[in-house]
Amino acid sequence: MARHVVKIFGERNTGTRALGALLRQLPDVGHRVAAPAAAAADGALEAAIETQMRGAWKKLYLHALRDEAAAREAESDPWKHALPRLTPAMVAAGAGVVVMVRNPYSWLVGLARRPYHIKGPNAETLDAFAARPWMTERREGMAAVVASPVDLWAEKAAAALALPARAAAEGLACHRLRFEDFVADPAGTARACADALALPAGEIKPRERNTKAGEAGLATLQSYYSREHWRGWLTRSAVARVNARLDPDVVRALGYAFLAPDDFPDTLPEEVAAAMAEEMASLRAPAHRALPG
Repeated sequence: MARHVVKIFGERNTGTRALGALLRQLPDVGHRVAAPAAAAADGALEAAIETQMRGAWKKLYLHALRDEAAAREAESDPWKHALPRLTPAMVAAGAGVVVMVRNPYSWLVGLARRPYHIKGPNAETLDAFAARPWMTERREGMAAVVASPVDLWAEKAAAALALPARAAAEGLACHRLRFEDFVADPAGTARACADALALPAGEIKPRERNTKAGEAGLATLQSYYSREHWRGWLTRSAVARVNARLDPDVVRALGYAFLAPDDFPDTLPEEVAAAMAEEMASLRAPAHRALPG
């Protein structure tokens, strides 16, 4: 096991994978907390699923089986997208903790476009997406179903604010990193993160390619987020729906602005709405959507 253990938390699409890749460039840094061996998988049940299910149904059943095993492991070593928390194993390992956060409106646009772990069809508009119930993963440590995807952000953001004090009480270093700052300067913010966690010295080189295959490279992401192009997906009703599920104090404490619905149009330009519907529809069928870990 690596001498320096870093536990990274962050909602989907907040840069957790990319930050982990940068920090792993440092010597003797790992990202797994020592945990008891997971219970043996039920081979007979998995074999029955493989033989009796087809297509999207087989994928869904296998995913549920593996999520159950991951949830048991998460009792010691939480999933990176779980509600941020400490475990006795993390404390025993002296793990450094990083919590990544992202602008809630930008994050919702990103999740609508890439709805990792969605169960059921995607919506056709951002407004409708914000209104659909969301079934969580067991390893997420949340209610089985929440009323809106926005609740994922809201609950985890509140936990991200509370975690540094809890970590300090256990003698653990904890660093919070905004996704937007990370995109603007990946190597610099990763180095600052390493310093805050007292990780070994070493060169950290930014990656120009995205850690997710087929996604935009660093320069494109920097342009997109510095200009806040995601605002072009927002309407008055979508912003109002998001605001209804957010705590303004939490939003501002994380360094973000609480948006005013009146600053956005009632409807999107026809070409933007059509492009949005097409992109979201392309991810609608479960058989054609990956369920990454």
